[in-house]
Amino acid sequence: MNVLEIKNVYKKYASNKKINTMVLKNINLSIKDNEFVGIMGSSGSGKTTLLNVASGIDKCDEGEISIWNNNICKMKKNELSLFRRNNIGMVFQDFNLLNSLTVKENIMVPLILDKKYEIMDGNTVMELAKRFDMGEIMDKYPYEISGGQKQRAAICRAIVNNPKIIFADEPTGNLDSRSSKKVLSYFEVMNSEYNASILMVTHDAYSASYCDRVVFLKDGSIIKEIRKQGDKTKFFSCIMKTLEDLNTVKESLREEK
Repeated sequence: MNVLEIKNVYKKYASNKKINTMVLKNINLSIKDNEFVGIMGSSGSGKTTLLNVASGIDKCDEGEISIWNNNICKMKKNELSLFRRNNIGMVFQDFNLLNSLTVKENIMVPLILDKKYEIMDGNTVMELAKRFDMGEIMDKYPYEISGGQKQRAAICRAIVNNPKIIFADEPTGNLDSRSSKKVLSYFEVMNSEYNASILMVTHDAYSASYCDRVVFLKDGSIIKEIRKQGDKTKFFSCIMKTLEDLNTVKESLREEK
């Protein structure tokens, strides 16, 4: 079953001069249950816009976006807000933690909003924290922990409500290579042990090599996708070759102009 279905989606933005710029053009993409998909493309290709409309943060101008057969494009604001809380997890590049709350309280924010006191009072949160190596820092505040620990806290917050899909926007963008590798290993845990489907925007080929499939965007359109065959090392090489080929095509088009 497909967790996410994006059909014929268009998105445009109006500039200060009231000129409409088409950011997404006829996007068609589906994600299966428990699939880990990456989105790559140069700056301005529409990666983050695609993630935003797919997750309901923004509205598309045309097309349909369905999560478990629920068309989020037709939902009213309050309905969409409730649906997102119960069915979607988000992981951002800048963590989006609240400095006034402890790590534990940050993780529990989705539960607090939904008044899921039985989960809060049980062992679920601490068990989750231990699985993601957060047990010793649960009483600390975000400003007292490292970037990698902040992102792990964000991962725990994203998955504590057992969402149908996780959306991640450059989750390793603010981390060093060691922390990035650790965080990516926890994305594998979310995918394999917690059965979360994941859609991740990344500019980094190494991060993308953790995915089952990578979709490439250019000028708001999907131009190619590749699937993992073999291990991460082989998939990384395939991703790098694809990026190289796409850049070669880009340079050739420039020369023709």
